[in-house]
Amino acid sequence: MELSRQGVDWADKALKRLEEIAEGRGFSDLLEEYLKPAREAETMDPRGLVVEDTESGIKAVIRDVRVEWDGDRPRVVVEYEVGGEAKSFSFTWRVAKRNAIQTGVWLNDERALALAVLLGDETIRGKRGTVSLYTSNLLALARLKGVGWELLKWYAEVMGE
Repeated sequence: MELSRQGVDWADKALKRLEEIAEGRGFSDLLEEYLKPAREAETMDPRGLVVEDTESGIKAVIRDVRVEWDGDRPRVVVEYEVGGEAKSFSFTWRVAKRNAIQTGVWLNDERALALAVLLGDETIRGKRGTVSLYTSNLLALARLKGVGWELLKWYAEVMGE
């Protein structure tokens, strides 16, 4: 997928052929489910994103999102700025029972605002305290430049075991 995005001709042709075969055999829905995250990987640059909550008067600017490693588990670090003050938070993904991908993150108003814009999920905005995130949230984060391919690679590795 990444080679296709970079313009490698044979990769683009192979991807198109794979899509044709899947559609012809009636399982294009599975192809869409598995290829969509790869198609969207690293298509959004979060740096400089501004998110504002007029009710609370909070305006946050995303400065960076990156993956650091905690052993063999990815830790997503979110750096943001509120009122000229640099802040950050992080959360480490794990494989829970029954191969469920999960993490917990402690949220306050500012963190919830920042995470909502990164996940594209407005329901996160009002959350406080520890919130659980799951596979769909990891795949949403995969859209972000600098973290997408690392998260997808880890996800593929742990799900393949």
